Amino acid sequence: MKKIVILAPISNNYINYFDAISGDKDNLYLIFAMERHRDNYPETLPENIKFVFLKIWNEEYIDYVISQTFGQQIDYVYAYSEEEIIFAAKLRKKYQVTLGQSLTSAEEFRNKLTMVKAAEQAHVAVPRYWPVDNVFDLIEAEKKLGFPFVLKPIAGMGSMDTFVVHDHVELERLAADKILRGYLAEEFIPWPLYHVDGFVKQGHFVYLISSKYFDNTLEVKNGKSVGSVQISPTAAEQKLIRSYVTDLLKGMDTPENYLFHLEVFCDGREVKLCEIGSRLGGGRILQELEQGLGFSPIQELLRLDLGLPNKVDLDKEYKSAEIRGFVMVEPGRGILQKLPAADDVLAANPEVYDYYQYAKLGRTYNGAASSVEALAAISVCGKDSRTVEEKLKELDAWLKKAAVYS
Repeated sequence: MKKIVILAPISNNYINYFDAISGDKDNLYLIFAMERHRDNYPETLPENIKFVFLKIWNEEYIDYVISQTFGQQIDYVYAYSEEEIIFAAKLRKKYQVTLGQSLTSAEEFRNKLTMVKAAEQAHVAVPRYWPVDNVFDLIEAEKKLGFPFVLKPIAGMGSMDTFVVHDHVELERLAADKILRGYLAEEFIPWPLYHVDGFVKQGHFVYLISSKYFDNTLEVKNGKSVGSVQISPTAAEQKLIRSYVTDLLKGMDTPENYLFHLEVFCDGREVKLCEIGSRLGGGRILQELEQGLGFSPIQELLRLDLGLPNKVDLDKEYKSAEIRGFVMVEPGRGILQKLPAADDVLAANPEVYDYYQYAKLGRTYNGAASSVEALAAISVCGKDSRTVEEKLKELDAWLKKAAVYS
C-alpha cells in the first residue's frame, strides 16, 4: 500500500478531487482539510482514508501528524492550491518522495523572481524587471524601467497587492505607505493579456487551451470585471503562444505530470511572460475545462500519478468543445440587498452553462480588491470567440445594473 498525503484547504465542492480516490481500497490516505468543509465529504469513510479537519491551516501541525501517522517516509503528496505548492514540495523532500514536484521546481513556479530568471534561461521573452526589497530599490526600478511600471509581490496571487506606478506622485505614495519587502518591479506591457491552461503528461500536452482576457486583470481596480474567452485553436496567436509555452516549459524544472496556468502578453507578433503557476487556473477555469473537455483535470492528474484507472485517453491531445468564456462580475459599493436568482439567469440565457454566486446578501462591498473578487461568475459557450465575448459583456452589464445596494 502506498502512503498518500493530500493537502486540501479548498472546498471539495469546488475542486472535487475526492471522487478520484473514494473507491480506491489499495492505498492509505491521510487528507488535511478545513473543519468548515467537513460536510463536503461522506459521514462514513473507508478505513484506508483518514481525514484531519483543521480550524486553521497549520503547516507545522500537518507535518507532525504526517510523521506520527506514516513515520519518516511516504509515497506521494498532492496539493492543488497555489498557497500549498512550496509546502508540499518541502514535505516531498523531507519524506523522501520521488514522485511529484521538487522544491526547485516549486520555487520556479511560485516565486516570481525565480520564475522570470528561469524564463530568461529558457531563452523566451520576459519584461524588463528589477527586484524591490526597500525604498532605494523602488527608486532604482523607476530609473531602470521608466513609467509606468508594475510592482507586484514575489509570492503574490490574483493581482492582490499589485500596482501600476504611473508617476513620481504614486511612487512617493508607495514608498511612504508600503513595507517594500519581496516585490518585483516590471516594465508595463500594454499588449493584450492571455491565460493558457495546460495538462502535461511526460512531456506531451493532454490539452493546451488559450483564452484572451477582456482587459488586463489589473483593470479590476478601475471598475472593470475580469473576463476571458477562449481563442480558436487555429488562431494566429495560438501558434505563437504554443511555441512560447513549449520553449518555456523545456527550460523549467517540471514534474513528470502536471497542470499549469500561464499568463502571457501577446501583440500578435511576439509573446512575453506575465507569470506561470503549476496548478489549475482560478475563477471558473475548472468548470470551463470540465464542460469543454468532458473530464476533470484535477481528478485525472491524481489518478495518473497514483496509477489508478483513468477515465480518458491521456495519450491524445484534447480540444475544447465549442468556444467558452466566463466573467467575474465586479461588486458595486454598499450593502448588497438583492441579486437575480441563478435559476432565472439560466432560464433566460440558454448560452449560459454555469452561474455561480459568490456574493452574500447583507454584506458590504466596496468594489473588488483583486481579480478573484466577484458578485457572481457567469460562463457562456458559443460558436466563436466574438459571440461569446459579446454575450458575456452584455450579462456583466446586466447583472451590475440588477444588483441592488443600500
